[in-house]
Amino acid sequence: MSDGQWYTNKDLFELINELSDEMRETRSMIRQYNGLREKVDAVEKKVDVMEARAKGRSSVGKAIREWGGWFIAVISLIILFL
Repeated sequence: MSDGQWYTNKDLFELINELSDEMRETRSMIRQYNGLREKVDAVEKKVDVMEARAKGRSSVGKAIREWGGWFIAVISLIILFL
């Protein structure tokens, strides 16, 4: 220890082993996170599709309500002329 060495070789070996175990756990957690992230992305895409469909249905229904009366009036007028 007189040469300025803080840890013995055994201590360093044990620290390196502990770090490698922690790195293994970290890699495992990262893999789990990536899997969850993919699932969240898939769910977001499905929700976006569902929202777009709902918006489309709403706009079609609104158009029918707004223009339906005019359509019936024009058809009635044509029938009356015939």
